[in-house]
Amino acid sequence: MRSLSPVERLTAGASVLLLAAALAAPPPRAWAVAGSGGVTAADCARAFDRGDYTQAVVLARGRVAAAPNDVATRIVLGRAEAALGRFEAAYDAFRQALRTDPRHVDALYYLGITAGVLAGAEHERLFTLAPGSARAHQLLAQSYQAQGRPDDARAAYEAALEADPRSVELLVALGDLMRSQLRLEEAVAYYTRAAALAPKRYDVLYGLGVAHAFRREYGPAIERLRQALAVRPEAASARFNLARALLMSGQAGPAAAELEAVTATEPRMREAFYMLGRAYQALGRADDAARAFARARELASQGVPAGEETPEEPEPR
Repeated sequence: MRSLSPVERLTAGASVLLLAAALAAPPPRAWAVAGSGGVTAADCARAFDRGDYTQAVVLARGRVAAAPNDVATRIVLGRAEAALGRFEAAYDAFRQALRTDPRHVDALYYLGITAGVLAGAEHERLFTLAPGSARAHQLLAQSYQAQGRPDDARAAYEAALEADPRSVELLVALGDLMRSQLRLEEAVAYYTRAAALAPKRYDVLYGLGVAHAFRREYGPAIERLRQALAVRPEAASARFNLARALLMSGQAGPAAAELEAVTATEPRMREAFYMLGRAYQALGRADDAARAFARARELASQGVPAGEETPEEPEPR
């Protein structure tokens, strides 16, 4: 079992520096919110802009004490705390902003960045304390995936699995990675190993079912997807893929029933309406098929994307 090299550790941790720099960058706009005592959110932002982060913190703390619902000032406070390296205080400031306005885009953005920086610090501790551990290699694998480097990701996952051969989480991650690359035989092999360790785990059963379906092995796919739904009955993606496997194996009636259930709970699942149209066609229900296809086209025109596991055939125009 090898430890991570300095280059690998740099690859996994470089995003932390980028995230921290984003927090200290000039704000995209200035705020002008009236304040009590003569201090405004714009005053706090100006202190931040000129690099006087300590003064920005002092002004912002005074401002939010007098006007606790001033989201703009709480954001300046959080960014000034982050610029001073006090990321936990920054995280708290952004959280407080979101308590006032849960949909505030800037607060959500900066909270996400700060959470990434805090996570990066913990990741660096992981690399320092256990550089050859399964978790360290898993983190590197996830970093490679985010960079679009699937071969490097697989190698890192395999190193993690060598360190922890009975990890269902790692086996599923490898199965998912292979499935995303359409290396389906290898995906089935990883999922099968995972199923031997955790035969009732949803992500194992779902991944194995979808991989079998992609290989046109519809009998095993139907069995596994039904088992997945027994674990998680509300899972629309599993029900959709079960319906698709049923339809492809000539079972249009059961497929239509499953797809009707999916579209009832997920009215914007575009690919489910398309497959429902095909099921109705197979059943000779032309009017119902036309309505389902029309809904699929309507969702496509609205920019609703197809889901992760999409039909092979093009939708009707």
